[in-house]
Amino acid sequence: MRLVLERVGHAFLGRAVLEDFDLSLAAGEVVALLGPSGCGKTTVLQIAAGLLDPLRGRVQRHYRRHAVVFQEPRLLPWFTAHDNIAYGLRAAGVARAERAAIVAQRAQDVGLSLHDLDKYPAELSGGMRQRVAVARALAVRPDMVYFDEPFTAVDVGLKRILQDLVIEAAAREQFSALFVTHDLWEAVRVAHRLLLLPRRADGPVVARAIAGEPGRRRERDIFALVEAWSADPAFRELFDGRESVH
Repeated sequence: MRLVLERVGHAFLGRAVLEDFDLSLAAGEVVALLGPSGCGKTTVLQIAAGLLDPLRGRVQRHYRRHAVVFQEPRLLPWFTAHDNIAYGLRAAGVARAERAAIVAQRAQDVGLSLHDLDKYPAELSGGMRQRVAVARALAVRPDMVYFDEPFTAVDVGLKRILQDLVIEAAAREQFSALFVTHDLWEAVRVAHRLLLLPRRADGPVVARAIAGEPGRRRERDIFALVEAWSADPAFRELFDGRESVH
């Protein structure tokens, strides 16, 4: 297993958000983490990535390198797109010529042109900035990638393009990924299986395998599965009027 969380518990200001939470990710597996607002999705991701220490439980990370893609691109505004993508490579001491080659390849992978690489974040659209963020994460060749609702702020058409980029990269490079989302359709498109967190920390976690491989599922099959799960009482909290389906 690349990642294992065992009996993890956490609280904020005395309010429990996680109790005895377990999670495991195999090599090359993408797991989607869903749930209503305030259920602890991002807390799980932050604990798994080492950005937050749990109050209880154990986290085991069996990988060399990870990357995080946040909901906001979090680009350095004084760096060009090229330098933002190269940031982790430069920190790791990768030589200039090799950095340039990797940046060019990653830019191509996410649909950025060489002209785009000379622009600063303020000169890029929101969707382009998120492409840069994805390219930056993939540039360091991570074994594990954490996605924290990365495509929430982009329009539907671009969201699908960015989802496909993640699907293709995960299949090609066999990294594992924890993908936090509130969108059931997105979860079914990008993941091998999903975990649905309850609103209350002591509630049951719903685990569902998703038939087929990401990127090879027919759209009508995805639609049918989302429709079926939308009517499933186990998913009621996700569609109780406080979370959107898409």
